[in-house]
Amino acid sequence: MSFDKADVRSLLAEEHVYFGHGPTNRNIPNLIRNIGLAWRVIGESRPRVLVTTGAGVAVPFAWVARMRGARVIYVECAGRIDGPSLSGRLIAPVADRIYAQWPELAAKWNRADYAGNVLLSQHTAAPAGPGSGVLVTVGTNEAPFDRLVAAAARLTSESVIVQHGSSKLRPHGARCVDYLPFEAFDALVSSSRVVVTHAGIGSVAAALAHGRRPVVVPRLSRLGEAVDDHQVSFARRLERAGLVTVVEDLDQLVEVVGMTDHSATPMAGPDLSVEIRTALDALLDVSSSAQRGRRLRRFKSA
Repeated sequence: MSFDKADVRSLLAEEHVYFGHGPTNRNIPNLIRNIGLAWRVIGESRPRVLVTTGAGVAVPFAWVARMRGARVIYVECAGRIDGPSLSGRLIAPVADRIYAQWPELAAKWNRADYAGNVLLSQHTAAPAGPGSGVLVTVGTNEAPFDRLVAAAARLTSESVIVQHGSSKLRPHGARCVDYLPFEAFDALVSSSRVVVTHAGIGSVAAALAHGRRPVVVPRLSRLGEAVDDHQVSFARRLERAGLVTVVEDLDQLVEVVGMTDHSATPMAGPDLSVEIRTALDALLDVSSSAQRGRRLRRFKSA
């Protein structure tokens, strides 16, 4: 289950995907549509365990799955450090396991455990080469990020590609695209000298996977760029970990992009996927035992 976007279609081209109704932020009509979709999909697939990491579309699926007897594993987005997302808070009452991807969040949220982080557990490759040009990306966020798109017009010393999303701005002299299939985006990340991005987990992870230390500009809620300021704390935490370079004052962007070294420092941490597989196996075993118990009780009462 996801949203119908270019990167989703390319990443999951070989998978059976249901597309939810978006946007979901404070959108009651789409919530009602997604409840109906969840009831149909969960009813058809009858999962024993639902594993999800949000966002808003995950909430009705988690509740409907639990109502129909499934177990629920919720993994909070790695972008959340100071507190759980709204999706996390709404799913928590029906979740069997909750994982925070930062120890700071697990310490504040007594329902959550820390077992690793997708950024720290991924294998950071050495850069394929020095690369050339600048890639500026605002991700697939529904809100425009005009500040960053406008700032890209100042990067005139080399070629610039701007993935502008829903922004109406088109920086002069830059090659502009709205969205890209994942393969095309990944190729640009690999070949660019530097990646400038909002503080979105997907864009940051793509840069790190290619050994690029991205320049990160967090979105601000007071400017309507995000629903809250989680990107600010996320970006600062990544910088403390040595994974990104943060620019909060866009007047500094040209100077920072002009730096010669934008290579990432390889890091290692707990592998979150191992813990999720262990939890999944345990919950499937419990589910199987419960099913056997129900069949035995029906047999004895027959």
